[in-house]
Amino acid sequence: MFFGLFGKKDFRHYQNLGAKHLAAERYADARVDLQEALKLCPADAPQDAAAIRQGLDQAGNHLGELNLQEGEHALRAGEAQKAYDHFCLAAELAADPAIKTRARAEAAKLEQPEAAAAAAKPAAAPAGAGNYKPHSGGSCTTCKGHGDHHHEEPAPMEMSLSEEDQFFLMVQPLPGDLPGRYAALGPKFAKAYLMIHEGNDRDAFTILQEMLLSCENDIVLYEVALIMFRAGQIHESESLLNRALALNPQNAAVYLALVHLFAGGRRYPEAIATVQKMLELNILPDQAQFMMGELHETIGDTERAMELWTKSLEHPSMAKAAAERLIPILNRQGRSDDVKYLTKKYLKGCC
Repeated sequence: MFFGLFGKKDFRHYQNLGAKHLAAERYADARVDLQEALKLCPADAPQDAAAIRQGLDQAGNHLGELNLQEGEHALRAGEAQKAYDHFCLAAELAADPAIKTRARAEAAKLEQPEAAAAAAKPAAAPAGAGNYKPHSGGSCTTCKGHGDHHHEEPAPMEMSLSEEDQFFLMVQPLPGDLPGRYAALGPKFAKAYLMIHEGNDRDAFTILQEMLLSCENDIVLYEVALIMFRAGQIHESESLLNRALALNPQNAAVYLALVHLFAGGRRYPEAIATVQKMLELNILPDQAQFMMGELHETIGDTERAMELWTKSLEHPSMAKAAAERLIPILNRQGRSDDVKYLTKKYLKGCC
């Protein structure tokens, strides 16, 4: 599950990741992975492509609902612009026509005061909307207004996510306080981050190096370390990760990267020691325990791996993944009753 961070991955890797993120209700993360899976899915695998699209629709619908809720909350708080952005995002992300229609209707309500003013017929603004006017530079500039061309049924809105919204969605699944810390690094970092996820390491590296010249930051060091690893400069990557950890011993992403680096290089004792440190510091304890099981299975200690994964069943975020790892072992041991129990309790009805 965790050892493939730096290596070459096929569509099934991202499809499995996306499914795990869906099960853990990490919908933004699931969407990113499933989009990558669909991009890599070969043309001769239509059933896989259909399953990936189904997962994308599921993630999109959940994100649509969440953005509708955020939009309604923002509107009650008098933040009309923020509400409008969330409604547009809901319509963009959701696959369910009912969610799209509801989101477009809410966005249209916020556009109506502008339409009424243009027609010289004053109208009362929606509660909390004030003198709202859709802004020209934000995330929803491609939402089709209903003002002078309003119809009884809203026309479909051709929308695309702005870079700001793409960045926001991509960093949300990061652990702990990292989403806020990533956002606080500013537009230059956001640009580099999007470049990285588009496969443009070279230009992103230039931006991040410039940032490091002014001030060392554990997040920037971490992102540069991943670029160096992908370039095959393993020792430089490890050095950068250690520098990042020295700056911030609580950065969960750096620990994960070090575990992947050590495991990928078959340096299992160091990988195990790193995961043990995570457990001692209570850093992502659920994931750390699961990873410890993976490491012990890799070195041939299946009994210890089973013990760790059995404990992981107690944690909702890792229970399905743990059951998936336990079931093949139990099958080999002929423990059919245990297999039936785990399948029924943890895997039934899962995509």
